[in-house]
Amino acid sequence: MCSLPVQIPKTRQGRKTRATIISAAAELMYQRGVRATTIEDVLGRAGAGKGQLYHYFATKDDLTAAVLEHQLERVLGQLGDYRLETWAGIRAWFDALLDGQQQRAFQGCPLGSLSSEMTASSDALAVRVANAFARWEDALTEPLERMRHSGVLAPSSRPRALASTTLAAIQGGYLLSTAARDREPMRSALEMAYSQLRAHRRPDAVRTANAEVP
Repeated sequence: MCSLPVQIPKTRQGRKTRATIISAAAELMYQRGVRATTIEDVLGRAGAGKGQLYHYFATKDDLTAAVLEHQLERVLGQLGDYRLETWAGIRAWFDALLDGQQQRAFQGCPLGSLSSEMTASSDALAVRVANAFARWEDALTEPLERMRHSGVLAPSSRPRALASTTLAAIQGGYLLSTAARDREPMRSALEMAYSQLRAHRRPDAVRTANAEVP
């Protein structure tokens, strides 16, 4: 059972200890999966005691939810590295996703890899997963809205729908690429997502280095 919300430590050392535990759990859950990662595994990786862990997380579900938030923050933080209101920025972000998948030995999406086990584990965690993906979709919708307002995308375009289909393509690409241990399925999925976005550009949009790339 998930007993969130959890209390955030008030001291710097407490926040550091909690962050270390979450980081260790995130690494292990990404590598092994949620069910295969035990509390003892996390304690060993974090160099923490059981009392410390249970001081911050009443249950393993609480810890897993914190890991989900940790991975979401990483995903959203990466978005900030790219000008996603431009075609060049979208292309660069897609390239980074593809390269990251290969560099991590095709282990999949840091966020999506948690979702199936968490959704099956409890209703509370399923809600957390849904909210996490909704926040990711929001973060993609915002730059697409700016593209529409600036005239790069057609007035008839639907930024939220485009963000949703783009996210679906990314997750599908991760899944197939991970299964095949090959970057090609993900590359194809991202190319399709990019082409779908470009299909909604304003026909008479001014072509600039930032707004239009081959």
